[in-house]
Amino acid sequence: MSQPNSAQGVRSSRLASKDYAENFSDLHPPLDAHEALVAADRCYFCHDAPCITACPTDIDIPLFIRQIATGTPEAAARTQASSQSVSVGQTRAHMPPRIF
Repeated sequence: MSQPNSAQGVRSSRLASKDYAENFSDLHPPLDAHEALVAADRCYFCHDAPCITACPTDIDIPLFIRQIATGTPEAAARTQASSQSVSVGQTRAHMPPRIF
């Protein structure tokens, strides 16, 4: 019996667990607390905030960075989650550090 919502040849579990982990792993390890603070300190907090214009998720990036810089990763996570158009890849790229 065919599945109505699947395209020809598209099915789950085509990759072995090892291959899946290798293909979809992070390119770089997550930042630790110190690395996140150093990265946040590089922000110029520009008046026109071109980072917001360039970001497809419409996150308030200066606020997000300020929250990281002040040691409030929970608030930064809420700021990030408030965006309506966050994809999985973008979420992973902008996650606050795990260690604070």
